[in-house]
Amino acid sequence: MRIAIGALALAMAVSACSSGGGTNPVVSAIWGKVKPGARRAAAEAEAEAAARPPIVVTFAKIKETGLAIVRARVGDDTNGVMLYARSINDNYVTFASQLQQTLTLNGSLITASRAIGFDMLSLRSDPHDPVTQNIPPEDWPARATRDYRFTGDTPEGKLVSVSCRFIKGPAYELELLDKTFDTTIMQGQCRGDGVSFTNIHLVQADGQILQSAQWLGPDLGMVEIDILEPYTP
Repeated sequence: MRIAIGALALAMAVSACSSGGGTNPVVSAIWGKVKPGARRAAAEAEAEAAARPPIVVTFAKIKETGLAIVRARVGDDTNGVMLYARSINDNYVTFASQLQQTLTLNGSLITASRAIGFDMLSLRSDPHDPVTQNIPPEDWPARATRDYRFTGDTPEGKLVSVSCRFIKGPAYELELLDKTFDTTIMQGQCRGDGVSFTNIHLVQADGQILQSAQWLGPDLGMVEIDILEPYTP
């Protein structure tokens, strides 16, 4: 199915405060927070929000959007942030969150990031890199080379070149949102230019990567990414 690249309409509610009769607006704002009536109203609002049923994200709801969607998690974050396909340049699709955090993917390989920890400017990989295309686990090549470029002290940034060795692991039953998938664990053990890291990918039989942990740079480490609805041209 062709997934449309759609622009998100972000409605931002902006409230403005004004002072009348010479009242100090800062004092007024503070008093509005601490006066008993405001505290009761805030407590009632919190209780009402807590009583609402949680929003459950399902694959059916994602399909209804008509957008390619990924979810990213960094560090101790368990909920993650949803990013929606916003633009495409050849094989590179850029996903953006409502806070304008962005990830650019070539297939399922993260090739650039912004405002998600340490910015990755670009990533160049071999044409046969299996993470950039749907290749069944048994057909993954033995190795691929990648050139990571990060922000640095010069306009060119900092270049880190690595060689990645791919290792096929065991089968793994992945529970993602409201479905279960049969996948194979594939490791990418990468070394070079003083760094060493291992990316993990959960791959379906047809080569589609559903979930992975990928290195985003020396200052951030790993980001977990779920491919909830891949871009299909």
